[in-house]
Amino acid sequence: MSFIYTRANLKTRFNAQIQGKSGLLISADDLCNEAMREVGTEIDLRSRRRKAVLTPNLFNGIFEYACPSDLQAYSIIDIPPQAAREDGEFEFVPSEQFLRNPRRGDISINDFNGVRVLLINSDVSDSEVSINPITSISANGQTWTAFGDATNVATDSDRYVKGSGSVEFSISAAGGTTAGIQTSDLDSIDLSEFILHVASVFTYARITDPTNITNYILHLGTDSSNYYEFTVTVRNDGTAFVAGQNLLRFDLASPSQTVLSPDANNINYAALYMTKDASKVTEADYAFNWLTAKKGKYYDVAYYSKFGWQTSAGAYIENSTDDSDLIVADTDEFDLIVKKARVLAAGEADLPDSQIKRLSDAYKLARTNYQAKSPSEVKTVISSYYNYN
Repeated sequence: MSFIYTRANLKTRFNAQIQGKSGLLISADDLCNEAMREVGTEIDLRSRRRKAVLTPNLFNGIFEYACPSDLQAYSIIDIPPQAAREDGEFEFVPSEQFLRNPRRGDISINDFNGVRVLLINSDVSDSEVSINPITSISANGQTWTAFGDATNVATDSDRYVKGSGSVEFSISAAGGTTAGIQTSDLDSIDLSEFILHVASVFTYARITDPTNITNYILHLGTDSSNYYEFTVTVRNDGTAFVAGQNLLRFDLASPSQTVLSPDANNINYAALYMTKDASKVTEADYAFNWLTAKKGKYYDVAYYSKFGWQTSAGAYIENSTDDSDLIVADTDEFDLIVKKARVLAAGEADLPDSQIKRLSDAYKLARTNYQAKSPSEVKTVISSYYNYN
């Protein structure tokens, strides 16, 4: 759809209905933005429907994903597949319910500390290869040892996410720039369908203090001299590292570097470690748990956006900064926004109450007619706080 109405058009039209008194407004530009935000809050406009690729894929057993930055409130329409649907219909539930009683087919939004995370519990089938459970220093008969400045490598049977334990370590006082764990006796794992393909490796990293951690790095190779290197700077859901358990996702399509000649058909070596400042020393209680390769399936996120403007360069934005910015709206939607702007402008210009009421009634009627013809497709929140089964 090509959008044709601009902020200049909006200012001209609402000014005509307040007897040309826009000069009484503190800022006509701010009023335009306010009108756009209020309409977007009250009505799910069809022109603000968006579809974004779920990055990198949808996985079975992976719950946290990056949330679209322009999502309007909790206005999720669906998690549609790019091909055939495998997992049926999704239901939107409160985040507390999702985390307390996870069920296949549930989706939610988790808001904490100014960060939004999309939660999806999918039954999609995906290819998976377990590299090592990392539940002990000798998990599956393979020995995990120190890498870089790591010391005191040991099994932690109390703090873990998957399985029965994790492998913990401390950062020594050496003052180097790496610390983690490694093993060189994996069982010749064939990852040829994963490495250099659209696939990912997941692991949980327990962090005591994320300060002065630059990134986390994964090595997968034939031995410690022949390996692929993969680097992450954020958690799986796109948020920053935090104190506690962090689900890390290493995307395998593009290694950060390839050292000598590793053989993806014959993976015997793995290393997991942080890159840190040399000043980060003498800290305890870091750990890794679970190391699994997954392919996932191609899915999208369908939702309503809160970005109601488009710049001349084609970028969607939440608030307009120029009269040439386009309004993301069809003709009937533009008329609706004009009516809302008239109500706001009439109130600010202190027009008679009777005129404000007339404009407000006209907007409410237009809103009702629009919603009847273009009903919202947002998923209804379904709450269940007791399982009667």
